[in-house]
Amino acid sequence: MPQAIAQRYARALAEVIGPQGDYAAVMRQLESFSVAYQESAELREVFDSPAVLPEQKARVLDAILRRLEVSSLTARFLRVLLGHYRLNLLEEIRAALRDIVNSIQGIVTMTVVSASPLSAEQQAALRNRFTHLTRKAVEIEYQTDPQLVGGVRAQLQSTVYDGSVRGYLDRVREQMETSQP
Repeated sequence: MPQAIAQRYARALAEVIGPQGDYAAVMRQLESFSVAYQESAELREVFDSPAVLPEQKARVLDAILRRLEVSSLTARFLRVLLGHYRLNLLEEIRAALRDIVNSIQGIVTMTVVSASPLSAEQQAALRNRFTHLTRKAVEIEYQTDPQLVGGVRAQLQSTVYDGSVRGYLDRVREQMETSQP
């Protein structure tokens, strides 16, 4: 349910930004506010508490927005979230907005996991390969997992490309288990 609500708010914001709008600026401003919100338990308590009057919450929000120097569009959006008791969904809304913006801009996002950090050349080679494969711009998030032993595992939407040593060993074990009588 929260995911569906986050999707609705993200779609509405994307529509308000419009096709010629500065999605990147709005995303940065939402991230700045999100960092402040996530790092301060007191701030979350003020916004989530029914004991704090809505006018007081609005004043606190306005003070934060002035300090962060957000655009009027971002400020209005955050006020709507506050008024509808949805600030707690900000991370889900940001993720949904990122997906919508990427779709509009023809960008696919993927995750690449390797046993150790990849060099700049390796990252460029992976980006080129997946750009060629998808025929779209590719945004890659790199992660490390020493349990892979070697190689990489890439996830592009729901498709997983497993070129890791761990994946190879798992496939060999599975073949051995299925071939036994």
